[in-house]
Amino acid sequence: MAKIETIIKDIDQLDYSELEALLQVVLYKINLKKRVENILDEVTGIGKGIWDIDPQSYITNLREDR
Repeated sequence: MAKIETIIKDIDQLDYSELEALLQVVLYKINLKKRVENILDEVTGIGKGIWDIDPQSYITNLREDR
């Protein structure tokens, strides 16, 4: 049995107040994930072109200095 099927069976056994609490937690987690993804989308790539060196070369040089 798939994990989601087990979860759905467990949900079917909850009363109204438990379902409401579960819904609030799920909505909170969905909204949190969306906010994190939006923040990441905003900052992804903003550093492009700032340095004149290839990022991999930079990392390689840092590792060699150890």
